[in-house]
Formats: sequence, structure tokens, C-alpha cells
Amino acid sequence: MVGTIFKGDVAEVSWGKETGLMATGTGSATGWTHTSKSGNTSLITIGTANYWHTGSGTDVEIPDNALVGCIMRITGGSAFALDDHASTKRTYYVIANDTTAGTITVQPSLVTAASGSSHAAASDLLILDSLRSPTFESAMTDAAQQVKTDQFFGLLDNFSLPEPEIDVRKQHIIGMGRDVNVLTSGRETLAGGSFALNAHTLRWMKYALGGHVAKSKGEFVTLSDNSGNFTGGELPLNIKAATEVYQAQQYGTSDTDTLSAVSTSTLTGTSNLVSGDHVLVGGKTNTSTDAASVITLHTDVPASTHVSVDATNGGIFKTLSGTGDVLFGSYTGISALNLTGAADIDTGALARAAAAGNTVYLLAPLTAAISRRDVRVKVGATIRALFTAGDYIQIIDKDTHTIPGQDDTLPTVFKNEIRRVIAVDGDYVYVEEPFFFAHAVGSAGVERLQYTATDLRGSPNIDATTKELQFGVEHTLFGDTSLPTFMIEQSFRRDNATPGSNQLLRLYNGCKVQGISFAANTEGEVKLQVDYEGGRHYTDTANAFTPHRMFENTANTAINRKASGIAVNGEKPYLFQDLNFEVFGRPVLRASQVDFSIANGNQARHFIRGYEGATTDSDQVQLGAVQMPLDITEAQREYTFSFTAMIEDDQLWEQIRTRKHHQNTNDITLSMKKRGSSSTRENATITIEDYTIIKADHQMPEDKGAVMVQVELAVRHLKVTENSPYFTL
Repeated sequence: MVGTIFKGDVAEVSWGKETGLMATGTGSATGWTHTSKSGNTSLITIGTANYWHTGSGTDVEIPDNALVGCIMRITGGSAFALDDHASTKRTYYVIANDTTAGTITVQPSLVTAASGSSHAAASDLLILDSLRSPTFESAMTDAAQQVKTDQFFGLLDNFSLPEPEIDVRKQHIIGMGRDVNVLTSGRETLAGGSFALNAHTLRWMKYALGGHVAKSKGEFVTLSDNSGNFTGGELPLNIKAATEVYQAQQYGTSDTDTLSAVSTSTLTGTSNLVSGDHVLVGGKTNTSTDAASVITLHTDVPASTHVSVDATNGGIFKTLSGTGDVLFGSYTGISALNLTGAADIDTGALARAAAAGNTVYLLAPLTAAISRRDVRVKVGATIRALFTAGDYIQIIDKDTHTIPGQDDTLPTVFKNEIRRVIAVDGDYVYVEEPFFFAHAVGSAGVERLQYTATDLRGSPNIDATTKELQFGVEHTLFGDTSLPTFMIEQSFRRDNATPGSNQLLRLYNGCKVQGISFAANTEGEVKLQVDYEGGRHYTDTANAFTPHRMFENTANTAINRKASGIAVNGEKPYLFQDLNFEVFGRPVLRASQVDFSIANGNQARHFIRGYEGATTDSDQVQLGAVQMPLDITEAQREYTFSFTAMIEDDQLWEQIRTRKHHQNTNDITLSMKKRGSSSTRENATITIEDYTIIKADHQMPEDKGAVMVQVELAVRHLKVTENSPYFTL
């Protein structure tokens, strides 16, 4: 019958990041409580003081049983010293969670006694690791459940899910005939996931390589008229309203004004700065005769101009060059009017900031160090109150991280990171996706970023006519020891009018990229083929989910499209006709095909785990996920690279004849730009810096035509840089 079948034209697929959860103790039921034990399981109740609680009643903002299979630890060792991970190394896995009751069931049971008064102390922290843990959606309710799977896959050509395959054991029993007598269902594997897409961004390279740093231009004030007015509440994060001497410079130009006051809606004292200008506001530098590494400001910074600066440990400053380019630098302390121990992060930052009459903006500091894999940033109550869920937080760090390379001195990247804010609470900003790096107090500073419909306040944007990328974000991707995981939401429905009970909605968690391949030829779009596998599948058996419909309720505004990874005017893919290819130290003008791939050698791991829960057919995750892989571990990474070209000289033959090995010389580069008339457009560069030729057949063509050569290379390292309109990938 028409309208009673699931159809591909109304199938939906989206994805999201995986983010761990934390629950802090308060010494009462508002924190978290070990409520009861049953056999080898423990029931834990999450209180209203935690950021992923609805704030009233008992509901938590995690769908029923969406945490099944996650790993839990307890740290702090106060009321729960017997379960403290640091001293006992005890870990637990979740076998159930109840949205309405606000409870989590774990196995094995906690050692600490259970009762209605077994409340966690303020120092007791319950931590759920990010693997398999969906990023919670603060807007969800018990009746309309969701997780934050709001990301756009890309311009998909095809898509395959990692459908489960069950290891069924067949047993023939003596004396019971020739047929199979017993069938036993064992472990599940979730391999075989893949998708192919036209690359409108190279974001999926992050999930194949693992390493990632990102840097935005940061936050600005955008003037709405010629009198210094701007939209209320738009002061940069670390500027407070006051009657003091400020300095303001327009981004992208040398235009400056000295301001006598700043309010939440007006910059007082503008004359050169006019409507539409994007303005950096900060302290005014006072002299150009400072001692080395000292920046002197007109106004005492901690007392009047900024809030929450760290005078003892130092931090990060931002200034603009003479042409209005963003420059970051660092300082080690503040003494009255002086920033001491100042140094460059970007070349020229110190010289510019130390010269008289320039603008120096101090980034808000960390008030506690960030560890690798943390999901929150401690910035203090004042700065925390200026963030809201949906903002982005930028960490600018003066410290560096070494990446693979063949230089005498290994290449480094600054440990800059950007994350979306999913909640704020107390002194903390909670973020989507764990941090890749550790960040020390005094080494890093914080900026607040926000998407707007256009380029207001430093929001990345693509001009509709010239395709100019305004306030583009610099992303660098490189090989890392581990790969980030992601989750997928997929749903079938009968038609556009019935997304309720007539749907099949599934989540796939703990997904990792097994391999990725890049293909470029003369026929059209840059193509990516991504192969992946999953760690768990979840089914919405209660019809409680409100599914993500990408262009109906998710990427349905210009701002939401940026947040989902499909910015307006940025949907078009990279084209082969706009790709420059260099190898062996020169451009390859007559290449007709370029291919490279990354294989991560991942292995799904199953472990011995019992399950004591009651099993029903309506369970969203069967058997507490113990039959599914608990982890997917990375093994050796392999790169392949090949290209086809029409040859015009003996260069390729000389390369293979003399066995040239290029170690950070004559890098292979693939440079791409999106279509448009502006020189500043979306662009990406893939760099291979350590390679040697394997094969280059110089055969005589049977058709007597041009000589075409297929070249294969052995590759050690690969790096990707992209200037894009997205804060996060």
C-alpha cells in the first residue's frame, strides 16, 4: 500500500562527536548518590546540581539507555575512597540509564556502601569517558529525546552503515541426527561502514589522521553606525564597561581611535571607525621605549580595563599589525602598567604591541590546567557567566606540540584548539569533544566565538558574490597516536508527514575511521571515500526520539548551517580544475589522476564481561552491549600515493633510476581553492614531506599516442591545512 513502506528518499543520516560526562558531588542529593546495590550492580542517582540535569524534577538530558557500554570512573577519594580510580584503579561499565529517574546502573558494583544517604562529597567526581558517550543535547526533554548529532556528512554519493553481524555457533549433537541441533548467538561485529562524498570540506581527514589544531581570528566588536554604537552585549569576552582609556583598531586596516569609555552598547570616542567596521578593543600602549619583552599600557590593566587577568602566571595577548592582521603573543606577568616577559606567538606580535598607540587585548586566562581528554575549562564564575551553550571557546596556547616530520628539528604546531560549548556551570565551561592537548595555567588564554548570519563580530562567512572567506579558521591536521570517535544517527520514515511512530531510528557509537582515500582526476569534484566501523548500535524502541532532519529542524538557518558544517555559499565541493599539484620540486602540468589513501589498521576488541541485567526485546541496547566491541584500537598507519601523468622529459625515470628519497625537500603538495573572484577563498593544502618513488612504468603505448606513466610512491608523513568557515571539524 502507498505510504506504508520505508523509502530512501525520506531516509536521514547525520553525525556528531562523542563527549564524556562529569557529575560533581555536593554532600547532598543535589550532587550524586550511590543509591542501592543489587547483585553485582550499583544504582547511582544524578542530582539537580549537575549540568546535564534538567534543573527540575529527576530527569537527566540523556536518552534512556544511551550510555550503555560507557566506561565510568570515580576520582577524588573522599566519601568514595574505596572506589577512587587513582588509588584502586577500579573502573565500571554502564549497563542501563533512566532519563526520567535520573539514574545510571553500573557493573560491577561499587565497593562503597549504598544507601539513600551515600552522597558524594564536593571532591568526589563521577566521570564517564567519551568513548560511546553521545554528546548530550541541552534542549532535549523526556518526551522528545535527542543527542547532539547535528553535523552534516557532506555531499554524499553513497552511504553504508556498519550493520551488525552476529557470530552464531552451530553445534551438532551426537545421537540427534545429521541436522544442526543447537544455535548459539555470540559476539557482534560492526564493520563494513563506508561512505563516498564530494568534498566540500576536508573535515573527514581529521578522523583518519587524529591530530588537529585550529585558530580563529577571534572576537571583535562590529559597529552598527558612525557614532560607535554596536549591538548590546557584544563586548569581547575580557572587556568590561568602564570610563578608562581604551584603544581600538579596525581589523584589516590601520584605522584606529583612542576611546574614553566603553559601555555594553557604545564605544565613546570613535571618529576614524565607522559603521560596519570590525574593531579590536583593548588597552592602549603608552610608549615605544620599553625594555625588551615589556609592554607598557596607558591604564592599569587589572584595576580598570579587563576582568579576570592573571597577574602572577601570565597569559596571552592579541594585537593587530599595521595592516590589521591578527597577531597573538604571550606574557609571563603583570606589574602595574607593564606586561612583563612578553614574546611572540605570531611573528611581530611583541614589536607591534610594544609600540606606542597600539591596541593590546588580554585573553581571559585559565584558572586551572586542562588535561588531555578533559571536557571542561575552568575560567572562574565571572568569565563563565559570559558564555552560553552554542558559543565556541578558543584556546590560544604559547606552547607547542611536535608532529611527525623529517626536519633536523622536528616540526611543531601551537596547541590552539576550538570547541563548541554545550553547558556552563559554576566555574566551568563544558565543551563538545575532549581536548587533544594539555594546557597549562599561564600558557593559554581563552576567547569566546559565536556564529552570526553574516560576518559580524568575527564570525566566519562566505561572500555570496566573490566567495571571499571572511574570518576564515585555520585548521591543521596531522597524524596522532589515537583517533577521535564519532556517532551516527540514522532514521527511516514512511513519508515527510509521519516522523513519529512510523520510523526506525538508530544510533551508532564509538565509530572510528578505518581508512580514507582521496581521488582527483580531470572530470569534476574531489572525492573522498571513508571506511569506518562502529562500537555499539542503539535503537529507539520507545519512539521517544525527535530525529534530526538536516534541512527541516537542524541546519535550517544560516547560523545553524554554519554550526552543522554546511555554511551558506560553502556547499560546493573542491574541483579538480582548481587544484595545483607539485612533486619532485616542480609543478606537474599534465597529471590526469591523483590518488592517496590512509589505512589505520584498526582492530575491534571484545572482552570478557558478564551482564546481570534483565533482558527484554524492547531494550534499546541488547545485553548491556557486552556482546559488542568495547574498543577499537589503532595499529600501524600506512599511506599510499600514486598519480598518472603524461611525461615530457626523463625526470620520473631519473627519480627511480637514482632511488631518490625526499626527506622534507621537494614536498609533494596538492593545493586547492574554491571557485570565486576573491583571492581569500576557502582553500586547503595536502603536504607529503617524506617520500620515495616505488614504480614508474615507461611503456610504449600500443595506440602510438602520448606516453602515460603511472607513478607509485612510498610515503611516511602527511599533513593537511585548510582555511574554512567552520570553528570545529
